Amino acid sequence: MTNEQLRVDSNAGVAIDAESVRRALAEVHYPGLSRDLVSFGMVKHVTVCGDQVRVQLALSTSDASIPEKLRIAVTNELRALGASLITVDIVKPDPVARTLPVSRDHRPRAGAPDPWAERVRLGMVKHVIAVGAGKGGVGKSTVAVNLALSLARGGLAVGILDADIYGPSVPMLLGIEEGSKHVRMTPDKHIVPVTVHGLSLISFGFFLGEGSPAIWRGPMVSKAVKQFARGVEWPALDVLVVDLPPGTGDVPLSLVQAVELSGAIVVTQPPRLAGAEARKAGEMFAHLDVRVLGVVENMTGAFGAGGGAIVADELHVPLLGSIPFDAEVVHEGDAGTPTLLTRGRSKFSVVFNAIARQVAESLGWRDEHTGAET
Repeated sequence: MTNEQLRVDSNAGVAIDAESVRRALAEVHYPGLSRDLVSFGMVKHVTVCGDQVRVQLALSTSDASIPEKLRIAVTNELRALGASLITVDIVKPDPVARTLPVSRDHRPRAGAPDPWAERVRLGMVKHVIAVGAGKGGVGKSTVAVNLALSLARGGLAVGILDADIYGPSVPMLLGIEEGSKHVRMTPDKHIVPVTVHGLSLISFGFFLGEGSPAIWRGPMVSKAVKQFARGVEWPALDVLVVDLPPGTGDVPLSLVQAVELSGAIVVTQPPRLAGAEARKAGEMFAHLDVRVLGVVENMTGAFGAGGGAIVADELHVPLLGSIPFDAEVVHEGDAGTPTLLTRGRSKFSVVFNAIARQVAESLGWRDEHTGAET
């Protein structure tokens, strides 16, 4: 790669050192993603001499526009810090290093295949967020569906991938149980999503038939999830919401190995047992270097309150909202008429809209009424 030196005006009296430069680089996001250069491990070296700064970034990308975007972003950030001569060197990563987030515990052993080597970014999707839970029965799929609908009503292009291979319920919640009849394939054998309530939808339930996948294990699940996640012809989407199966098993790990995630949401209920399992799910995402955007407490009131706040505090993430228990939600889900659409002014829907705003902001969008835009 070529070096590029950009001269800028100096801010007199400002002391610059390597630590302040790294803090500044932690404010620079990788183009199109919510992760910063430091957390990605892209900053290899920082050298400071007075008000002159040299930064070396490790980058591997097929997008020719990314290096220039990074140079400009880094330069602007360091200019504000007071640097007068900024050099941004972009080099290829070391053979054992990766610019994608990889947990130390998951780095391959010498001679072993890298399980992250085939991970891709879905080309037409800006952000992929996973919705997970430590145990079943907490309303995870209901949260995923209504979150997706709320984001779409806020003006974003949204898709939903039902990756709960053991119990795909999203088609029922959206009233499209016979979705397999509407699924088409492109000439190059990619699946075309079904459109329902303004969402682009694909579900394992469209393809499982009568056979239960409960006996699927290990490599079978991994292969199915990777092919499924990457074999869909998604339209241009701002957000793809992925409904994961509960727990911390093969599917979440396979998804992270297959597709770059911008973040995850953990769903729990107020009781202590649900909270303990939810914390495990949050720790799993953090262990896989997936940012936990926050915790959602579902069915607040009927089973107590406050469990979600405890989990959020333990994971050091926001409590996105506490969804009140509403018996009608169950009937509306069974009927395939989502509450957010049928009772848009209910307390349930109001809380969901607030959660969706927080999620959108964490991904870089701002409510148009605030006057801020990213």
